[in-house]
Amino acid sequence: MIYSTFKISVLSILTLFVGLVSAAEPNVPTEAPYIALNENLDEPNGYGFCLDTYGPGQSELMQTHSCKPKTDKGTPRNDPGHDVRFEYNAETKKISSYAFEGQCMQVLIATGKSEFALLDCSDHPHQKFVYNKTDKTIRLDKDQKFCVVVDSETQKAGPWVKRPLKLSECSEAESSLKQWLVSSI
Repeated sequence: MIYSTFKISVLSILTLFVGLVSAAEPNVPTEAPYIALNENLDEPNGYGFCLDTYGPGQSELMQTHSCKPKTDKGTPRNDPGHDVRFEYNAETKKISSYAFEGQCMQVLIATGKSEFALLDCSDHPHQKFVYNKTDKTIRLDKDQKFCVVVDSETQKAGPWVKRPLKLSECSEAESSLKQWLVSSI
């Protein structure tokens, strides 16, 4: 009886500990501004997942990627090391690239599918998002039942890892896949 109670207590403590570890905030090394997933999930360096463009340098398609270490002082804005730096502006409701000035995040929606792209900033309604500080979600301004979320599976990306971005109904997405840290300069 004592052994069973002890075994259950140890299992309960381990389960609680594992839950706390998996819910840990990332140790984001990227210089602000950045937008990173609130939980580290399984990013192997503990850096977390930041908004990013595909490949090195500017690309039209977006994803999340391992947050990157700070670049050397004096590195030009368009350096590939800055491609994970994005800024949210609550007044304009835009998420803009730090590295690629004049470029904003836009959701591309087709039947049954969504993608995110980095396009010229405009008044397009799919470039407007609302960051909810209370539940840490980034919602499409036009229809706030939809959130910016990451895919549930991590993929290799050279020495780093990545996760695709998608637009999902907020009520259907796990918290760990839809909550964001939004830093500013």
